[in-house]
Amino acid sequence: APKREAAEAAPSKDLVPAWLPPNLACGLCGSVSQSREPHGVICRRRRKNNALGGCGQGVCWACMETRPRSEFGMVRTTKDEFESLEDDAWWMHERCMEPADLRGYFGGEKELAKARAVADAVDAEAAASSSGGKVAQKPVDPVEAAKERVRAMSVKELKAYMLRNGASTENCVEKSDLLAKALEVAAKAPLEPVGPAWMPTRMVCRLCTKPPGKEQGGVICRRRRSDGSLSGCGEGICFRCMKKAPRDAFGQVRTTKEEFESLEEEAWWMHERCFADGDYKDYFGESEPEEFYNRRTKADQQDWEWDDSANKGRPQMGSIMRRQG
Repeated sequence: APKREAAEAAPSKDLVPAWLPPNLACGLCGSVSQSREPHGVICRRRRKNNALGGCGQGVCWACMETRPRSEFGMVRTTKDEFESLEDDAWWMHERCMEPADLRGYFGGEKELAKARAVADAVDAEAAASSSGGKVAQKPVDPVEAAKERVRAMSVKELKAYMLRNGASTENCVEKSDLLAKALEVAAKAPLEPVGPAWMPTRMVCRLCTKPPGKEQGGVICRRRRSDGSLSGCGEGICFRCMKKAPRDAFGQVRTTKEEFESLEEEAWWMHERCFADGDYKDYFGESEPEEFYNRRTKADQQDWEWDDSANKGRPQMGSIMRRQG
């Protein structure tokens, strides 16, 4: 008898949409429905290829509404919304979603970016309220932010930085000499523009050493953060190389002109080795895998080499995993 009851309580994999049955407990608070009506939803989606996604955990409406984003994620639904979508209704935890699931759930990249911005604003407002209305983050001086980036650079990065800004490295014997000159350059260098980092038509691609020759022919490794600081090495990669560079030399994941263009002002891209903590989640909308973290944190200790003999001796530029779409 107990086994039969358990079987009756278990949700069917073919249940569409995936309502949480009244006799199945919420996976978070352990409650069951006080009526014969469904009291939540199950983390599950049947994708176009007929494969099932989601962990299968049920979440009641009370937990859906009250659990903090740090614990539960930003992807929520309500009974009215879920019911209105009829047979097309589905929901999954943010942590269970692939990038394509997130885009499908919110309706596209721009809609996803807006949803994340709203969630960030709500979190910021809550943090301000809990601290008595005080704003902990102070505006960042762009020049000081540039100097901080310079101080964190390796010798190779300092030389590349000097080269990009037309400064000579002559008489720089020690790293301290390079750093001193680079800091002088940072104090005088023009600020990086705001917005998507498209390659200028005459900028040389770091891989093929050729300019793209047309507008929006490539992208620059750069991200401007919400505090005004800049990340990325500043090297340009044309879309030809972004597409054709060997996987073992360049990495798995790329971006395309169409994707970058569709993100409008929110667009950014960086090499894998240029990522810092938090960049993976902001870029892909999911937690950073341990394998990715281990790879990027060891990047500075590796000797990067190109498979292309024409570029022998140049440092390899890693990339991030390809966004699924």
